[in-house]
Amino acid sequence: MSGNGRTILITGCSSGIGYTCAHGMAERGWRVIAGARKAEDLARLEAEGLETIQLDYANPHSVARCADEVLKRTGRELYALFNNGAYGQPGAVEDLTPDVLRAQFEANVFGWHDLTCRLVPAMRQNGAGRIVQCSSV
Repeated sequence: MSGNGRTILITGCSSGIGYTCAHGMAERGWRVIAGARKAEDLARLEAEGLETIQLDYANPHSVARCADEVLKRTGRELYALFNNGAYGQPGAVEDLTPDVLRAQFEANVFGWHDLTCRLVPAMRQNGAGRIVQCSSV
């Protein structure tokens, strides 16, 4: 699928699915804004030719800054959001504390919801858009 110059925000691009999709979409002509939490990951992605943005789903201020910056950079012309970044806490259910589970839900449910709600109005205003949710948790 050719991007035809469309813009996509892909989160969780430091490795795995997000990393592969960011490079693949860029190769297909999409303007990719690659999100990651850590500065060293952002620097590596930039060195590889991707436009980047810092995002930590567990931090509501980070989510708000990310959404505002993406809309500013794109002139509100964001076509797609790929919510891929996630926080996982492996372990037996009886070993997971409520605080650990709350942190996981904060990032993987409420963080995604917050970012999506902040970007959907621009997609509606543009008359089109796509949202993809991907989690292994």
